[in-house]
Amino acid sequence: MCMEFMRRNDGSIVGIDHTGRAVLYDPAARAVRTLPALAAPKLMPVSAAVGDDLYVMETTPLPDGAGCFEALVRLEDNPAESDSDKWEVGDNYLWRPLPPPPPPPSPCVNAYAAGFEGPSRGRICGYAVAGDGDGGTHILISTTTNGTYSFDTASSAWSKAGDWELPFRGRAEHVPEHGLWFGISDMDGTILGAWNLSSAFQQPQPPVASLQVKGFSVESHSDDRRRRELEVYASQVVHLGGGKLCVAKMFSVDRRERGEINFAVLTGVEVVRGRGGKLRVVKHKSRRYNFGQDYTPDYLL
Repeated sequence: MCMEFMRRNDGSIVGIDHTGRAVLYDPAARAVRTLPALAAPKLMPVSAAVGDDLYVMETTPLPDGAGCFEALVRLEDNPAESDSDKWEVGDNYLWRPLPPPPPPPSPCVNAYAAGFEGPSRGRICGYAVAGDGDGGTHILISTTTNGTYSFDTASSAWSKAGDWELPFRGRAEHVPEHGLWFGISDMDGTILGAWNLSSAFQQPQPPVASLQVKGFSVESHSDDRRRRELEVYASQVVHLGGGKLCVAKMFSVDRRERGEINFAVLTGVEVVRGRGGKLRVVKHKSRRYNFGQDYTPDYLL
């Protein structure tokens, strides 16, 4: 059984499988509890934590958008009886169905929601929780064919942010100590970048990088054939608090005589202010973790 894992802001971990069943791991209590099932299964979801809620969206929604977007909400009291048809109830945790991204304008009215025109086109390529305040209340998503959309978590409404793409791949992490969002550049997967997304949901141009640091890769090999065998299949940035980050790069190496070998390189990073308030990135140790042939890690939470 394959499971997808995602982190809430309180540090707990939510896991969902391909049928929509869900569990919650509470690290403080060292306990696992069952959650209500999602309204619709998610095969390749992305997640965004906003306040106490966790928003989960299918990377490539179905053409009608049905069931592609939900939020896990914890309530002190049960919802009103009139709203009972909108919620799945279980131990104060509720899955709230949300509207899918708006369809693209004509002549693409029959295309996938938000420009999702096929399994490899228009999928979500970058996303972040942005806006004013502590991390923001807007979820920004970029698609590969139809620009960037913004979801206002307060009003549960979508809007078009622009015909541009976010300048990073995957999720960008908010570092409140410096008022910036850090992620892996979409132009070069070896670059850690930082952007101000506080008003990105209402500006006509994509955000410009405030900081870019190269060198987040493994040492290249002089043999072209062996260099081609090395593939980065996932990159993630995790905020550890206090201006500290962990940059994870996950690699797959095809050794024909030994098969495919997987490993990850984790690099500790600290963002500090130097003279004149200028930001700089201090790279600490990098550690390589080998996973062999039978295990392929996908997450750093």
